[in-house]
Amino acid sequence: MAKKFKAVELFLAVGLAVSVAACGPAATDGGEGGEGASTESVEGGEGGEGGEGGEGGEGGEGGEGGEGGEGGEGGEGGEGGEGASTEDFKWAGTFDNVEILSEFTENVVLPQYGQFSGETAALSTAIDAFVASPSDATLDAVKSEWAAARTSWEQTETFAFGPAGALGFDGAMDSWPVNKTDIDAILASDDAVDEAAVAGLGDTERGMHAIEYIIFGTEGANKPVADFSDRELAFLQGLGADLATQAAALLSSWTDGVNGQAPYSEVFTTAGTDGNNIYPTVFAGSQELLVGIIDSLTEVGEDKLEAAFIDQDVTSLESYFSQQTLQNDLTSNLQSAENGYIGSFPGGSSQAAVSISDYIAGIDPAVDSEVKASIADAKAALAAIPLPLEESLVDPEAKDEIEAAVEAILTVKDTISEKVIPLI
Repeated sequence: MAKKFKAVELFLAVGLAVSVAACGPAATDGGEGGEGASTESVEGGEGGEGGEGGEGGEGGEGGEGGEGGEGGEGGEGGEGGEGASTEDFKWAGTFDNVEILSEFTENVVLPQYGQFSGETAALSTAIDAFVASPSDATLDAVKSEWAAARTSWEQTETFAFGPAGALGFDGAMDSWPVNKTDIDAILASDDAVDEAAVAGLGDTERGMHAIEYIIFGTEGANKPVADFSDRELAFLQGLGADLATQAAALLSSWTDGVNGQAPYSEVFTTAGTDGNNIYPTVFAGSQELLVGIIDSLTEVGEDKLEAAFIDQDVTSLESYFSQQTLQNDLTSNLQSAENGYIGSFPGGSSQAAVSISDYIAGIDPAVDSEVKASIADAKAALAAIPLPLEESLVDPEAKDEIEAAVEAILTVKDTISEKVIPLI
């Protein structure tokens, strides 16, 4: 889901935006009607004031002014930003282990973005094969590659800071909800739908969910091959190629930099060095990572699962076209939070030599054990929800399992907020 522009401190957001906002190939739309950036009050540390909310997308009012990044169009008249929310975290302000930031970057961020770029390239190739020879087999291959790319992307949730938000990659690839009305209008028109044309579309008309809408349809994720028009096939090709281009560019922004700017991996891993205006202290870098972990847990527990359950709104589930929200989105977001905490990339069997977990264990082993146990409980609780979530969400017999999963996920969030943050 294209998220609000995240920043721990106002200068973190503004500094990157000023230096690279005009450099990237991604669209500048924020995707969904952007909420204001969350604001964390920092007590006891050197971090500055939290960033104020960005502007809302069309159809709603923005947060309170500020440079927090512009919200894009609301899908199908989606709501605009709600303004900045404030949450007080009791930071110790003592974190100074830059090796943890470097190990996280090398063993989690870069491998995960690399995997995602590879998965989107494979998806584009599968789409090409389906367009060349439409069949159940080639369509199944597209669906499989879409699910792989989706899972990989959702595991990047914890580090959606930096280029993903500031350069618009998140919005260009993962805006939700998609604007079905506009997509249908594009399909009914004679406008170009190749990769170049897709790159010029609004965020809610492109990306992973636009592809999902076309390949799975809206009835039981079982759209037959015979229902694909030539126009849909052409648009699907343009969408797949654009997604792969965006994913490769996001990876490059971390590994190579854009338009002469330093690679973001270098920016993040040199936190605290002279001249680093985005992360002037190592502590500022640790805040970025910890807030990313907490935001990922908020996303999966509150925004994606609890809200949909309370509203009993299946259509608000992010991957409801494919009926894979639980597997691809919720489970992967939780995995992303764990990856950030323990410094691991399970899919690539990469493990940081030192992590936030190690740092906490060195101060209070009981807290570290509690975090790990709560994550394991949350994973088990999610796995206990009957599949597909798109059916169990409104099934009274699944009520207990869903409520237990929400509680377990928010327990992880509370444990990190209340017991880990005060040690950072």
